[in-house]
Parts: sequence; C-alpha cells; structure tokens
Amino acid sequence: MAPKCCPIMCTLSMISGKWKLIIIKELLAVKTIRSGELLRAIPDISRKVLIENLRELEEDGIVSRVDFNENPPHVEYHLTELGVSMISILKEIRRWGMFNLLNNEKKPVKCLECKQCQTNPYGC
Repeated sequence: MAPKCCPIMCTLSMISGKWKLIIIKELLAVKTIRSGELLRAIPDISRKVLIENLRELEEDGIVSRVDFNENPPHVEYHLTELGVSMISILKEIRRWGMFNLLNNEKKPVKCLECKQCQTNPYGC
C-alpha cells in the first residue's frame, strides 16, 4: 500500500470512481453548467449519483458550485483552476485509449468521428 503522501494515490483518490472523469470531461467543454444539463450530457448517471460526485469534486477543490438563491433553485457548476489543470491528464488518457482501441480489433474507434472531439479544443 502506498503512503498517504504518494502523489499518485492522492490524485486517484480525487478522481476515482466511475463518473468523476466523465463529469470533468463534460465541464471542460463548457464554462458553466447546471445539474440538469449534466444529466442530459451523461444519460446513464442518476441524479443522486451525479450530485454525490459533484459534492466530492467540490470538496476536493476541482469543481465550484454557485447557488443563486432563487426560486426555483438555480445552481451552476464550473471547474476551478485545479480542475482545468486536469486537461493534461484527460488528454493522456484519451491518447492511451485511442492507441489501445486502434490496436484492438474487438472494439471500433468511435471517437475518430466524434463531433465533440472536432469542436472541443481539449478533445473528447
């Protein structure tokens, strides 16, 4: 087991789980977003799990939550400077994934034709 001060373990503890990197990827594509828009962008996630993950990301300083104190409730999320600094991690994950998908005939490479990759400067 790695010590608590291990940088890899620290990073993994902040982004571990099925949804956190996907949430970060969606937040990179926009400046701010509401939870309903995130639910539409990530259709397989439940509202409860999305909110739990957003709270954890907020606690770790990756996501910022802005509550407008309106009725009906209006809350927006955006990446903090720390969250935006994760671009290089996502680019490397994407590069590694593309290499492995291209060299594995079992799975087609859908991302090569992804419109989000073409329009988003950070990739898909």
